[in-house]
Amino acid sequence: MSDFSQLHIAEPVVSSRGAKTCALTDNGGRLTQTLGSRTESVTTPFGAQSFQNEVTNRKSIEFRLPAGDTDYWDAFDAWSVTYLTCHSGRLLGKPLTIEQVRDGYKPCVSRRGNYPPTLRCKVNLGTNAVRCWGPAQERIEVPQEFRGLELIARVSVMHLWIMNREFGWVIQPSDLMCSAVSQTCPF
Repeated sequence: MSDFSQLHIAEPVVSSRGAKTCALTDNGGRLTQTLGSRTESVTTPFGAQSFQNEVTNRKSIEFRLPAGDTDYWDAFDAWSVTYLTCHSGRLLGKPLTIEQVRDGYKPCVSRRGNYPPTLRCKVNLGTNAVRCWGPAQERIEVPQEFRGLELIARVSVMHLWIMNREFGWVIQPSDLMCSAVSQTCPF
């Protein structure tokens, strides 16, 4: 089981556009996790996309999670709901029950039908772009397309977003190891 005892959610900050966010710290730093490994990589079923294919350098990307990674993020979601319930007055503006927090909380792990669970992230492709690495640990250009690649992702939980009665985490990859999907002859 993961230890989240050193995590702290800071006071809400409202941007000039009215967006409300709360920073997360892990013993003073960022909560960072690696998704996948050289023996069990992750993939992205949809690649990096923007809402209605809008032209932007910040896009959503979903990573299919191996079982061990799913357990970690499920535990983080459980910790989040408990923490947000205990601190709902300070963070969400009024005391909420655990059921009310669960109703508004958007989990990190998405589950749809019989498809493998995914972790939704935001990836920067322009300024402060995600750093990409080849299998020999050499820096490479950011791929035009992430579908069809085996990936290892280093991700950080950036902050909690709060909009109306919904809230969840912004998770961002800082580094991606990218390699072509290995094809083996089935005969």
